[in-house]
Amino acid sequence: MNLLNYFGNNWKPNYDNFKYSGWALLEKIDSHETVLDVGCGFNLFKKHLGERLYGFDPANVEADEVVSIEEFDNWKQWDIVLCLGSLNFGERDIVEAQVKKAVSFGKRIYWRQNPGIGDHPWKGVEEINFFPWTIDLNYEWAEKYNCKVIECKWDNNNRIYAEWKRL
Repeated sequence: MNLLNYFGNNWKPNYDNFKYSGWALLEKIDSHETVLDVGCGFNLFKKHLGERLYGFDPANVEADEVVSIEEFDNWKQWDIVLCLGSLNFGERDIVEAQVKKAVSFGKRIYWRQNPGIGDHPWKGVEEINFFPWTIDLNYEWAEKYNCKVIECKWDNNNRIYAEWKRL
């Protein structure tokens, strides 16, 4: 099973499970800010943010655009970029290239990162290559891509929540 099949047919979101990288993010977004949701899945923030949010995802037709991060043609700068579980798959060079591109999209980036565990309850998860994010890697890559880590901590004991600000 490949990623597109898994996320298009098996995976289901649950933002209620995350104290920092779920619905609480809505409180961090000011009413004038624009938001890009990278790998938006079912585009759940759209009903709260309306036209200020643009979500893309390679596997879900609920996205504003069905496209991968590699193929996404960024046509503007965003105030906020959400990467909530979307840049968690593949080898280091793949994930790092995706991180570099995501950072280029906006001023602040909010992350939900998987530390390399395949704990999803859906069929096919055992075939997915989860990238092993760490708190230290947040600081390393943030510095490398001209960002500052504002906050980085465990969310729900099994994911990393991070906020980066581009310098």
